[in-house]
Amino acid sequence: FEYLDGPVKRVAAKDSPVPFNWFLEDVVLPQTGEIRDAAEELLRF
Repeated sequence: FEYLDGPVKRVAAKDSPVPFNWFLEDVVLPQTGEIRDAAEELLRF
């Protein structure tokens, strides 16, 4: 990690089993907006 120019950001599913219901799946898995926000945060570094 000493060679990285910026911080590491983890974007992943919440710490829970993935449900079979699509509605609950949307709550547990990272959505497009969350991924975009994390990428923009890293780009601002």
